[in-house]
Amino acid sequence: MLKIENLKLQFGKKLIFHDVNTVINDGDVVGIIGPSGCGKSTFLRAMMMLEHPTSGHIYLGDEDITSWTSDHNEARERIGMVFQDFNLFKHLSIIENVVSGMIHVQGMDRQEAYDEGMKILKEVGLIDKAFMYPSDLSGGQQQRAAIARTLAMKPEIVLLDEPTSALDPLVRGEVESVIRMMAASGHTMVIVSHEMELIKQVCNRVIFFNDGGIFEEGTPKEIFENASKDETRRFVHALKVLELNVDSKDFDFIGSQTQITEFCYKNGVSKALLDRLLAIQEELFQMVIIQPHEQNSMHMVFEYNQKEKELFGSVEFTGEPFDEDDPMYFVSWPIIKMRSTSIETLPAEAPYTNLFKMTIKDK
Repeated sequence: MLKIENLKLQFGKKLIFHDVNTVINDGDVVGIIGPSGCGKSTFLRAMMMLEHPTSGHIYLGDEDITSWTSDHNEARERIGMVFQDFNLFKHLSIIENVVSGMIHVQGMDRQEAYDEGMKILKEVGLIDKAFMYPSDLSGGQQQRAAIARTLAMKPEIVLLDEPTSALDPLVRGEVESVIRMMAASGHTMVIVSHEMELIKQVCNRVIFFNDGGIFEEGTPKEIFENASKDETRRFVHALKVLELNVDSKDFDFIGSQTQITEFCYKNGVSKALLDRLLAIQEELFQMVIIQPHEQNSMHMVFEYNQKEKELFGSVEFTGEPFDEDDPMYFVSWPIIKMRSTSIETLPAEAPYTNLFKMTIKDK
Protein backbone atom coordinates (compact mmCIF):
# COMPACT_ATOMS: atom_id res chain seq x y z
CA MET A 1 0.00 0.00 0.00
CA LEU A 2 1.17 3.53 -0.81
CA LYS A 3 -0.32 6.32 1.29
CA ILE A 4 0.20 9.98 0.42
CA GLU A 5 -0.51 12.69 2.97
CA ASN A 6 -0.54 16.46 2.38
CA LEU A 7 2.13 16.20 -0.30
CA LYS A 8 3.56 19.43 -1.65
CA LEU A 9 6.28 20.06 -4.22
CA GLN A 10 7.66 23.46 -5.05
CA PHE A 11 10.65 24.48 -7.18
CA GLY A 12 11.72 27.90 -5.96
CA LYS A 13 8.62 30.09 -6.24
CA LYS A 14 6.92 27.70 -8.66
CA LEU A 15 4.30 25.54 -6.96
CA ILE A 16 3.91 22.21 -8.77
CA PHE A 17 1.24 20.65 -6.52
CA HIS A 18 0.03 20.88 -2.94
CA ASP A 19 -2.29 19.18 -0.42
CA VAL A 20 -2.26 15.89 -2.32
CA ASN A 21 -3.86 13.07 -0.35
CA THR A 22 -4.63 9.60 -1.69
CA VAL A 23 -4.11 5.91 -1.02
CA ILE A 24 -3.08 3.25 -3.54
CA ASN A 25 -4.08 -0.11 -2.11
CA ASP A 26 -2.55 -3.42 -3.10
CA GLY A 27 -4.05 -4.53 -6.42
CA ASP A 28 -5.26 -1.04 -7.36
CA VAL A 29 -4.80 0.20 -10.90
CA VAL A 30 -5.03 3.98 -10.64
CA GLY A 31 -5.14 6.22 -13.67
CA ILE A 32 -3.98 9.83 -13.44
CA ILE A 33 -5.31 12.17 -16.10
CA GLY A 34 -5.19 15.92 -16.56
CA PRO A 35 -4.02 18.69 -18.87
CA SER A 36 -0.40 18.90 -19.98
CA GLY A 37 1.85 20.69 -17.53
CA CYS A 38 -0.36 20.15 -14.47
CA GLY A 39 2.28 18.12 -12.59
CA LYS A 40 1.19 14.52 -13.25
CA SER A 41 4.62 13.19 -14.24
CA THR A 42 6.36 15.15 -11.48
CA PHE A 43 3.89 13.62 -9.03
CA LEU A 44 4.98 10.13 -10.16
CA ARG A 45 8.64 11.10 -9.79
CA ALA A 46 7.92 12.31 -6.26
CA MET A 47 6.21 9.01 -5.44
CA MET A 48 9.47 7.27 -6.36
CA MET A 49 11.56 9.90 -4.56
CA LEU A 50 13.23 11.02 -7.77
CA GLU A 51 11.99 14.46 -6.69
CA HIS A 52 11.99 15.13 -2.96
CA PRO A 53 8.69 16.68 -1.81
CA THR A 54 8.81 20.10 -0.17
CA SER A 55 6.50 18.83 2.57
CA GLY A 56 4.10 16.01 3.34
CA HIS A 57 4.60 12.28 3.59
CA ILE A 58 4.64 9.17 1.42
CA TYR A 59 4.21 5.88 3.25
CA LEU A 60 5.22 2.67 1.50
CA GLY A 61 3.67 0.15 3.80
CA ASP A 62 4.60 1.41 7.27
CA GLU A 63 7.72 3.26 6.15
CA ASP A 64 7.77 7.01 5.57
CA ILE A 65 9.99 7.12 2.50
CA THR A 66 10.03 10.95 2.49
CA SER A 67 12.07 10.88 5.69
CA TRP A 68 15.70 11.90 5.21
CA THR A 69 16.67 8.84 7.26
CA SER A 70 14.87 6.52 4.83
CA ASP A 71 16.95 4.54 2.34
CA HIS A 72 15.64 6.02 -0.91
CA ASN A 73 17.49 3.50 -3.06
CA GLU A 74 15.75 0.68 -1.22
CA ALA A 75 12.41 2.43 -1.72
CA ARG A 76 13.11 2.69 -5.47
CA GLU A 77 13.71 -1.07 -5.57
CA ARG A 78 10.21 -1.53 -4.17
CA ILE A 79 8.66 0.94 -6.62
CA GLY A 80 9.22 0.34 -10.33
CA MET A 81 8.87 3.05 -12.95
CA VAL A 82 8.35 2.86 -16.70
CA PHE A 83 9.28 6.09 -18.48
CA GLN A 84 7.76 7.40 -21.70
CA ASP A 85 11.16 7.44 -23.44
CA PHE A 86 12.05 3.83 -22.47
CA ASN A 87 15.45 4.59 -20.81
CA LEU A 88 17.00 1.32 -21.96
CA PHE A 89 20.78 0.87 -21.86
CA LYS A 90 21.70 1.18 -25.53
CA HIS A 91 24.97 -0.75 -25.17
CA LEU A 92 23.23 -3.79 -23.63
CA SER A 93 21.13 -6.43 -25.32
CA ILE A 94 17.47 -6.70 -24.34
CA ILE A 95 18.04 -9.66 -22.01
CA GLU A 96 21.00 -7.84 -20.42
CA ASN A 97 18.77 -4.80 -19.85
CA VAL A 98 16.24 -7.02 -18.13
CA VAL A 99 18.65 -8.96 -15.89
CA SER A 100 21.10 -6.18 -14.96
CA GLY A 101 19.05 -5.00 -11.98
CA MET A 102 18.44 -8.52 -10.71
CA ILE A 103 22.17 -9.27 -10.80
CA HIS A 104 23.80 -6.00 -9.75
CA VAL A 105 21.13 -4.63 -7.38
CA GLN A 106 19.42 -7.69 -5.97
CA GLY A 107 22.48 -9.94 -6.10
CA MET A 108 20.73 -12.77 -7.94
CA ASP A 109 22.73 -15.61 -9.48
CA ARG A 110 23.42 -14.83 -13.15
CA GLN A 111 21.87 -18.04 -14.50
CA GLU A 112 18.81 -17.66 -12.27
CA ALA A 113 18.43 -14.05 -13.41
CA TYR A 114 18.81 -15.10 -17.05
CA ASP A 115 16.12 -17.78 -16.71
CA GLU A 116 13.76 -15.35 -14.97
CA GLY A 117 14.48 -12.66 -17.55
CA MET A 118 13.68 -14.95 -20.47
CA LYS A 119 10.44 -15.95 -18.77
CA ILE A 120 9.41 -12.29 -18.45
CA LEU A 121 10.39 -11.52 -22.04
CA LYS A 122 8.17 -14.37 -23.14
CA GLU A 123 5.27 -12.86 -21.18
CA VAL A 124 5.66 -9.52 -22.99
CA GLY A 125 6.13 -11.17 -26.39
CA LEU A 126 9.84 -10.42 -26.84
CA ILE A 127 11.48 -13.82 -26.39
CA ASP A 128 12.73 -13.70 -30.00
CA LYS A 129 14.31 -10.27 -29.42
CA ALA A 130 16.30 -11.22 -26.32
CA PHE A 131 19.74 -10.89 -27.92
CA MET A 132 19.01 -7.85 -30.03
CA TYR A 133 19.85 -4.29 -28.98
CA PRO A 134 17.39 -1.44 -28.35
CA SER A 135 18.28 0.17 -31.68
CA ASP A 136 17.10 -3.02 -33.45
CA LEU A 137 13.60 -2.75 -31.95
CA SER A 138 10.57 -0.64 -32.76
CA GLY A 139 9.34 1.90 -30.22
CA GLY A 140 6.59 -0.43 -29.05
CA GLN A 141 9.06 -3.28 -28.59
CA GLN A 142 11.44 -1.04 -26.66
CA GLN A 143 8.65 0.01 -24.33
CA ARG A 144 7.69 -3.61 -23.75
CA ALA A 145 11.35 -4.32 -22.95
CA ALA A 146 11.32 -1.42 -20.48
CA ILE A 147 8.22 -2.89 -18.83
CA ALA A 148 9.92 -6.31 -18.67
CA ARG A 149 12.97 -4.75 -17.01
CA THR A 150 10.71 -3.13 -14.39
CA LEU A 151 8.76 -6.33 -13.73
CA ALA A 152 12.00 -8.28 -13.33
CA MET A 153 12.69 -6.38 -10.09
CA LYS A 154 9.34 -7.59 -8.69
CA PRO A 155 8.28 -4.16 -7.41
CA GLU A 156 5.39 -3.73 -5.01
CA ILE A 157 3.96 -1.01 -7.22
CA VAL A 158 4.62 -0.02 -10.85
CA LEU A 159 4.42 3.59 -12.01
CA LEU A 160 3.92 4.16 -15.75
CA ASP A 161 4.55 7.66 -17.06
CA GLU A 162 2.82 8.19 -20.42
CA PRO A 163 3.86 4.69 -21.56
CA THR A 164 2.41 5.07 -25.07
CA SER A 165 2.84 8.79 -25.77
CA ALA A 166 6.13 8.38 -27.68
CA LEU A 167 4.74 5.63 -29.87
CA ASP A 168 3.25 5.56 -33.34
CA PRO A 169 -0.52 4.91 -33.12
CA LEU A 170 0.00 1.64 -35.01
CA VAL A 171 2.12 0.12 -32.21
CA ARG A 172 0.41 1.58 -29.14
CA GLY A 173 -1.88 -1.42 -29.02
CA GLU A 174 0.93 -3.87 -28.31
CA VAL A 175 2.04 -1.89 -25.24
CA GLU A 176 -1.54 -1.44 -24.08
CA SER A 177 -2.00 -5.21 -24.32
CA VAL A 178 0.92 -5.74 -21.94
CA ILE A 179 -0.53 -3.18 -19.52
CA ARG A 180 -3.89 -4.99 -19.61
CA MET A 181 -2.05 -8.25 -18.89
CA MET A 182 -0.35 -6.64 -15.90
CA ALA A 183 -3.66 -5.35 -14.57
CA ALA A 184 -5.29 -8.76 -15.01
CA SER A 185 -2.35 -10.36 -13.15
CA GLY A 186 -2.99 -8.24 -10.09
CA HIS A 187 -0.08 -5.81 -10.34
CA THR A 188 -0.52 -2.61 -8.36
CA MET A 189 -0.09 0.24 -10.85
CA VAL A 190 -0.36 3.97 -11.25
CA ILE A 191 -0.67 5.08 -14.88
CA VAL A 192 -0.30 8.64 -16.15
CA SER A 193 -1.80 8.76 -19.63
CA HIS A 194 -3.80 10.80 -22.12
CA GLU A 195 -5.23 7.56 -23.56
CA MET A 196 -8.72 7.76 -22.08
CA GLU A 197 -9.87 4.39 -23.40
CA LEU A 198 -6.91 2.64 -21.78
CA ILE A 199 -7.63 4.34 -18.45
CA LYS A 200 -11.32 3.40 -18.65
CA GLN A 201 -10.54 -0.23 -19.47
CA VAL A 202 -7.79 -1.12 -16.98
CA CYS A 203 -8.20 1.20 -13.97
CA ASN A 204 -10.42 0.75 -10.95
CA ARG A 205 -9.84 4.36 -9.86
CA VAL A 206 -9.16 7.58 -11.76
CA ILE A 207 -7.60 10.78 -10.47
CA PHE A 208 -8.12 14.04 -12.36
CA PHE A 209 -5.03 16.09 -11.65
CA ASN A 210 -5.48 19.82 -12.18
CA ASP A 211 -5.06 23.21 -10.57
CA GLY A 212 -2.10 22.12 -8.43
CA GLY A 213 -3.39 18.83 -7.12
CA ILE A 214 -6.13 16.21 -7.11
CA PHE A 215 -9.17 18.01 -8.52
CA GLU A 216 -11.54 15.02 -8.57
CA GLU A 217 -11.21 11.31 -7.88
CA GLY A 218 -13.51 8.34 -8.41
CA THR A 219 -14.26 5.17 -10.34
CA PRO A 220 -13.98 5.27 -14.14
CA LYS A 221 -17.78 5.41 -14.34
CA GLU A 222 -17.92 8.34 -11.94
CA ILE A 223 -15.19 10.30 -13.71
CA PHE A 224 -16.05 9.54 -17.32
CA GLU A 225 -19.84 9.43 -17.10
CA ASN A 226 -20.87 11.35 -13.98
CA ALA A 227 -18.10 13.81 -13.15
CA SER A 228 -19.24 16.21 -10.46
CA LYS A 229 -17.15 19.14 -11.71
CA ASP A 230 -17.39 20.89 -15.06
CA GLU A 231 -13.60 21.00 -15.50
CA THR A 232 -13.39 17.21 -15.20
CA ARG A 233 -16.30 16.59 -17.57
CA ARG A 234 -14.89 18.97 -20.16
CA PHE A 235 -11.45 17.37 -20.00
CA VAL A 236 -12.51 13.73 -20.31
CA HIS A 237 -14.84 14.50 -23.22
CA ALA A 238 -12.36 16.87 -24.87
CA LEU A 239 -14.91 19.68 -24.85
CA LYS A 240 -13.82 23.07 -26.13
CA VAL A 241 -15.39 25.97 -24.24
CA LEU A 242 -16.53 29.39 -25.42
CA GLU A 243 -17.65 31.85 -22.74
CA LEU A 244 -19.17 35.30 -23.20
CA ASN A 245 -20.36 37.85 -20.65
CA VAL A 246 -22.68 40.68 -21.69
CA ASP A 247 -23.27 43.35 -19.08
CA SER A 248 -24.40 46.48 -20.93
CA LYS A 249 -25.94 47.81 -24.13
CA ASP A 250 -22.46 49.06 -25.03
CA PHE A 251 -21.20 45.48 -25.29
CA ASP A 252 -18.89 44.94 -28.30
CA PHE A 253 -21.29 42.84 -30.35
CA ILE A 254 -19.08 42.81 -33.49
CA GLY A 255 -16.07 41.78 -31.40
CA SER A 256 -18.06 38.93 -29.83
CA GLN A 257 -19.09 37.62 -33.24
CA THR A 258 -15.42 37.65 -34.27
CA GLN A 259 -14.57 35.75 -31.06
CA ILE A 260 -17.21 33.13 -31.87
CA THR A 261 -15.97 32.77 -35.46
CA GLU A 262 -12.35 32.34 -34.34
CA PHE A 263 -13.39 29.75 -31.75
CA CYS A 264 -15.27 27.74 -34.38
CA TYR A 265 -12.46 27.87 -36.95
CA LYS A 266 -9.84 26.91 -34.36
CA ASN A 267 -11.81 23.87 -33.16
CA GLY A 268 -13.10 22.60 -36.50
CA VAL A 269 -16.72 23.59 -35.99
CA SER A 270 -18.63 23.31 -39.27
CA LYS A 271 -19.87 26.42 -41.06
CA ALA A 272 -23.47 25.27 -40.57
CA LEU A 273 -22.98 25.15 -36.79
CA LEU A 274 -21.14 28.47 -36.84
CA ASP A 275 -23.98 30.15 -38.73
CA ARG A 276 -26.57 28.81 -36.28
CA LEU A 277 -24.51 29.89 -33.28
CA LEU A 278 -24.03 33.40 -34.68
CA ALA A 279 -27.74 33.72 -35.38
CA ILE A 280 -28.68 32.51 -31.88
CA GLN A 281 -26.21 34.89 -30.24
CA GLU A 282 -27.57 37.82 -32.24
CA GLU A 283 -31.18 37.06 -31.32
CA LEU A 284 -30.31 36.53 -27.66
CA PHE A 285 -28.59 39.90 -27.68
CA GLN A 286 -31.66 41.52 -29.23
CA MET A 287 -34.04 39.72 -26.89
CA VAL A 288 -32.21 40.24 -23.60
CA ILE A 289 -29.90 43.23 -23.87
CA ILE A 290 -31.51 45.62 -26.39
CA GLN A 291 -34.52 46.47 -24.29
CA PRO A 292 -35.48 50.16 -23.91
CA HIS A 293 -36.33 50.03 -20.19
CA GLU A 294 -34.09 47.20 -19.02
CA GLN A 295 -30.42 46.95 -17.99
CA ASN A 296 -29.94 43.20 -18.21
CA SER A 297 -26.83 41.05 -18.13
CA MET A 298 -26.23 37.69 -19.79
CA HIS A 299 -23.72 34.88 -19.33
CA MET A 300 -23.26 32.42 -22.22
CA VAL A 301 -21.20 29.21 -22.18
CA PHE A 302 -21.03 26.96 -25.23
CA GLU A 303 -19.18 23.62 -25.23
CA TYR A 304 -18.17 21.96 -28.47
CA ASN A 305 -18.00 18.17 -28.51
CA GLN A 306 -15.61 17.33 -31.35
CA LYS A 307 -16.56 13.66 -31.35
CA GLU A 308 -20.32 14.26 -31.59
CA LYS A 309 -19.96 17.42 -33.72
CA GLU A 310 -22.40 19.35 -31.56
CA LEU A 311 -22.58 22.47 -29.43
CA PHE A 312 -24.19 22.51 -25.99
CA GLY A 313 -25.09 25.94 -24.62
CA SER A 314 -26.03 27.37 -21.27
CA VAL A 315 -27.42 30.92 -21.31
CA GLU A 316 -28.26 32.75 -18.07
CA PHE A 317 -29.72 36.25 -17.96
CA THR A 318 -31.37 38.74 -15.65
CA GLY A 319 -34.69 40.51 -16.07
CA GLU A 320 -38.31 39.46 -15.73
CA PRO A 321 -39.08 35.71 -15.79
CA PHE A 322 -39.09 34.56 -19.39
CA ASP A 323 -42.46 34.08 -21.10
CA GLU A 324 -42.23 32.92 -24.69
CA ASP A 325 -45.72 34.30 -25.39
CA ASP A 326 -44.63 37.82 -24.49
CA PRO A 327 -44.99 39.98 -27.65
CA MET A 328 -41.54 41.39 -26.92
CA TYR A 329 -40.05 38.02 -27.97
CA PHE A 330 -42.31 37.52 -30.99
CA VAL A 331 -39.46 37.75 -33.54
CA SER A 332 -36.34 36.53 -31.71
CA TRP A 333 -37.65 33.48 -29.85
CA PRO A 334 -38.91 31.56 -32.94
CA ILE A 335 -35.54 32.16 -34.66
CA ILE A 336 -33.64 30.84 -31.62
CA LYS A 337 -35.84 27.73 -31.46
CA MET A 338 -35.48 27.15 -35.20
CA ARG A 339 -31.66 27.38 -35.06
CA SER A 340 -31.44 25.09 -32.00
CA THR A 341 -31.74 21.32 -32.18
CA SER A 342 -33.27 21.35 -28.71
CA ILE A 343 -33.87 24.02 -26.09
CA GLU A 344 -35.43 24.15 -22.62
CA THR A 345 -36.03 26.85 -20.05
CA LEU A 346 -35.03 26.13 -16.46
CA PRO A 347 -34.88 27.93 -13.10
CA ALA A 348 -31.72 29.99 -12.71
CA GLU A 349 -29.53 30.70 -9.72
CA ALA A 350 -28.94 34.25 -8.45
CA PRO A 351 -28.01 36.73 -9.71
CA TYR A 352 -29.76 35.45 -12.85
CA THR A 353 -33.50 34.90 -13.19
CA ASN A 354 -33.60 32.88 -16.43
CA LEU A 355 -31.72 29.91 -17.85
CA PHE A 356 -31.76 28.30 -21.30
CA LYS A 357 -30.11 24.96 -22.05
CA MET A 358 -29.70 24.23 -25.74
CA THR A 359 -28.08 21.85 -28.18
CA ILE A 360 -27.04 22.79 -31.70
CA LYS A 361 -26.26 20.10 -34.24
CA ASP A 362 -25.68 19.85 -37.95
CA LYS A 363 -29.06 19.08 -39.47
